[in-house]
Amino acid sequence: MTTRTERHYRRLLWAYPRSYRDHRGTEILTTLLDMAEDGHRPGLHLILSGLGQRFKLPARRPLAWVAALLAAAVLGGLGAAAGTWIAWRTAAAIPSDREAQALNATLTGIPGDAPLYHETSGQQGPSVAVQVDGTAGWSASRIRDALTGTGWRITSLRESEGRVIPREDMTVSVPIQYGIWTATRGGLKLYGDARVFTGSPFTDAASYNIRMWPVEPAVIRPLTVAGTIAGLLAGWLLVAALARRRLATGLVAAGLAAATLPAYQFYLAAYAVLTYPHGSPDPRSTDSSHGATTTLTLICTVAGLLAIVTATIVARHRLAVRAG
Repeated sequence: MTTRTERHYRRLLWAYPRSYRDHRGTEILTTLLDMAEDGHRPGLHLILSGLGQRFKLPARRPLAWVAALLAAAVLGGLGAAAGTWIAWRTAAAIPSDREAQALNATLTGIPGDAPLYHETSGQQGPSVAVQVDGTAGWSASRIRDALTGTGWRITSLRESEGRVIPREDMTVSVPIQYGIWTATRGGLKLYGDARVFTGSPFTDAASYNIRMWPVEPAVIRPLTVAGTIAGLLAGWLLVAALARRRLATGLVAAGLAAATLPAYQFYLAAYAVLTYPHGSPDPRSTDSSHGATTTLTLICTVAGLLAIVTATIVARHRLAVRAG
């Protein structure tokens, strides 16, 4: 019985930091075993006390507090992004490029491979758009047959007519046919629109736009929030574990200061995820920004992570030297 009790308390002591266990572990274990003989068996209190020690920062070390706040903020943003990324792995897969181009050719009646545009929605989900100009008459029945033949369920199909002046150097309007349709298939949504001229000299000149995207998974908001909370806690715990090594703390603070830009971007993305309309109704709510900002964000993220890894290695090396 004593052996089982001792093993049980040793497992509970893992709630405390290693340095604390090395310094006071034997004393705590002896006290716990004495209390167990008197019928007292602290469990939850012991775990909470250990976790409190893990979150504790050394007194009179302002750099440690700065590093801890930075770590919580940065890793919170990274955790939010990770939670969103994991959630989207459970969503329906968008059609491949070949499937998208084949569907476009069948829908529009315009042969050939149309240009594709892969974008990221405001909720950080994938989408693919096909845009093509060519010569093909408008046919609502062709649209219906193309969609139902590939497993799509049409949810709306509207037609209208109008007149437009095609070019600035023209003064006479030309009749035009408009079409807008939406469809669903499994966890995917589809939106399409068409502009087809029906009058000379532009008869059957057509412009089509088709976009497909997945409905957001039910877990995306919970996982985004959970990732944020996990990142906040992990950041603080990381610095608390390294705070007694000045060099390691300085490296962490420097690295996390460099990572504030990507953290800001991650929080903006998380806000968009949490406030995006339910059901992913708007395929045009996309963020296609690239270039210098994206590159700088990536560089800052890598620099911050490298600094954290270096700080961890430095701290572990010093622990090993002391133990030796």
